[in-house]
Amino acid sequence: MRNIIEKLDTSIVLQVFSLVILLVLAATSGSQAATGSAETQINRYVLAVSANNGGKGRPMLRYAESDAKSFVNVLKEMGGVQPQNIVFVKGPSVEKLRHEMDALDKKIAQGKSTGGRNEVLVYYSGHADDKGLRLGEEVYNWKEFRKRIDALNGDVKIAVIDACGSGAITRLKGGVAVPAFMVDKSSDMKGYAFITSSTQDESSQESDKLKGSFFTHSLVSGLRGAGDASGDGRVTLSEAYQFAFNETLQKTETTLGGAQHPSRDMNLAGTGDVVMTDLRSTSAGLDLDEDVDGRLFIRDEKGELVAELYKKGGRAMSLGFPAGKYSVRMERPAEYKEATVTLQDNYRARLSQKQFAAVSAEKTTLRGGTEFKPARTCAAGDTNQCSLDSLDRNGTSRTTFNLYDHDKEPRKGVQLGLFATRADDYLIGSQVSFLVNSANKDMRGLQVTGLINLGENVDGAQISGTVNYAESFQGLQFGFVNWVNDKSDGVQIGYVNAGFDTVGPVQVGFVDFAKQTDVQIGFVDVAGASDVQVGFVDVAPKSDVQVGFVDVAGRSDVQVGFVNASYKEGGTQVGYVNTATVSKGRQVGFVNVCLECEKTPVGFVSIVGNGVWSGSAYVNEMGALGLSLHLGTAYFYTAFEGARQFEKGTNFEHFSDTWESGFGVGTQFGTYGSHFELEYMHFNVFDRFRMNDVDAGYHHRLRLGYVYSLLPGIGLGVGGTVNVATQGYQDDVILKPLGNYHDDAGSKNHKGRVWPGFYSGITVGKF
Repeated sequence: MRNIIEKLDTSIVLQVFSLVILLVLAATSGSQAATGSAETQINRYVLAVSANNGGKGRPMLRYAESDAKSFVNVLKEMGGVQPQNIVFVKGPSVEKLRHEMDALDKKIAQGKSTGGRNEVLVYYSGHADDKGLRLGEEVYNWKEFRKRIDALNGDVKIAVIDACGSGAITRLKGGVAVPAFMVDKSSDMKGYAFITSSTQDESSQESDKLKGSFFTHSLVSGLRGAGDASGDGRVTLSEAYQFAFNETLQKTETTLGGAQHPSRDMNLAGTGDVVMTDLRSTSAGLDLDEDVDGRLFIRDEKGELVAELYKKGGRAMSLGFPAGKYSVRMERPAEYKEATVTLQDNYRARLSQKQFAAVSAEKTTLRGGTEFKPARTCAAGDTNQCSLDSLDRNGTSRTTFNLYDHDKEPRKGVQLGLFATRADDYLIGSQVSFLVNSANKDMRGLQVTGLINLGENVDGAQISGTVNYAESFQGLQFGFVNWVNDKSDGVQIGYVNAGFDTVGPVQVGFVDFAKQTDVQIGFVDVAGASDVQVGFVDVAPKSDVQVGFVDVAGRSDVQVGFVNASYKEGGTQVGYVNTATVSKGRQVGFVNVCLECEKTPVGFVSIVGNGVWSGSAYVNEMGALGLSLHLGTAYFYTAFEGARQFEKGTNFEHFSDTWESGFGVGTQFGTYGSHFELEYMHFNVFDRFRMNDVDAGYHHRLRLGYVYSLLPGIGLGVGGTVNVATQGYQDDVILKPLGNYHDDAGSKNHKGRVWPGFYSGITVGKF
């Protein structure tokens, strides 16, 4: 019996041993098969196109080229793309882009002989609209562009388009905006995927803070590891799209350009997933520990933002970068920390929470749209606004009342103080007291007091019976004296308004002062630069429009006032007295003075440095000696003239009592130097050489003459005249030519005289 049992035991042992061997062999075989599948050769090609110029009427983009380089670099460093398989095209024409795609297609066809799978990635960053890609003044229509990509020789075609209205290309086959797509793809996968930065009717925006577009920046951050949702050290196409969708939407929800929804159109068949980047293939890497929690901004040695992501605590994360020194800034509600890390080749650095140390509005341009002014928002990169947003969402509102209400912690609600209130941390709500309100950190809300409001950065209103002070504000300051130090966006209304940086849009007060502002309305307005000033006295080194009694500007476009002065470069001036060093516009006034005028002034007296200012002495057919002064330009000048007749029979040795003085206008037909001139003069004629109690007759003269320039500043003039004299308030017409060849005209009660005349003389000055 014992022998039987031993034999049975031996048999069972042999069977179990055989089964184990079979399992091991099967596992080994499967592993080898899997390894062979994973090692299938992939030939990846990249065509990257940048186009900053979208044609007339569209703003020049700043970062299309840098976006394309960022996309290419991450695929070269982590996506297995060989340098010889990268084609970079800058600002092409439609024909140039077609040629580059044809050349790439031939290269892919030649590479098929090496075996493996061919993948083609086409990236475009630039202008677009509902018709197609905007390449300068040309349009590459969506239908043709998509058809050309579909026809490429690759097994897998992936197009990434970062441009306004780029979702139109996905509409061609029914694509829609969705949060993400999850499909199985692998080494045997074939087909296409189109990813766009926005839907058909949305704008795609770029950012000065990111120095690139929101979408490409988010996509590249995802490809560097932030999008690795599975934590397997690889970023798939679906993971990268999911990350880029969420980040782009979050960053653009509160920009003036509007929320931006990336979209896709995909038709891929196969098993597994397309791996876009592999963190294990980078020369250096950064591993974030589980305790790191917050939004991270990672910059290289040049200060360029290379990645931005939200790292959630409780889960580690790996990122891939080239070797070098990086700063990592972590932002959480009311908390800002920074760490520095050096990445080396063949080494992965680790970064934990304890390595961080505490540290103390952005402009977007639509890709095909308009430029916007900076906005103080969390999405625009304002970390203080992020803290206030967090307090608004998570804080509990409460109201307190004390003689002196003082809160040292972040506060949401109302502070009431009989004498004073004070908040040392972030505040959302109101401060109300009789004497003093003080907000020592950023606040969003209202301050009301009888005496003084003090604020760090106020988003809301300060209302005081005496003084409002803020480092910066958005909203309203209303008080006797309003004071702000830093750039602010709002309205100041008070007796004295002072802004020592940009303040806008309006200051309304008795005295307004600002380094830069949009509009000032007051008795005295002073600004470093302004759009519009309306006051009794307006002063600004640079102003678009000034309307007042006295307007003084270094450079101005329009000045309307009694006295207008522009001491550097002026535009249009309308006033009693206008002065400008250089005038680009028209001066219209009683007295106009400019050293250099581009346009002819219109006025009674116009002194133009580069115009006409000349004096003439002449004798005429009446035997009179005349002196005239011309002021203006060769196109239009005003003339002041006086003449006195010689006594008959004295051989020009004695003057008679008859004399005349007058004012006129003329032209040199736009010619300086030797020139013809046409002039009309009106004279008052007197029979005694005094002004008091003397009745005047009238003399109208039309003169056509020629001045010949002998030397610079000296000329000889000669010409003919037509003269009409009337008795005016005198008893008779007293003017007539020597030789009495005139013709009397008029009536018994209003006598007149007509005759042709001549003159000759000398002219000196600028003419």
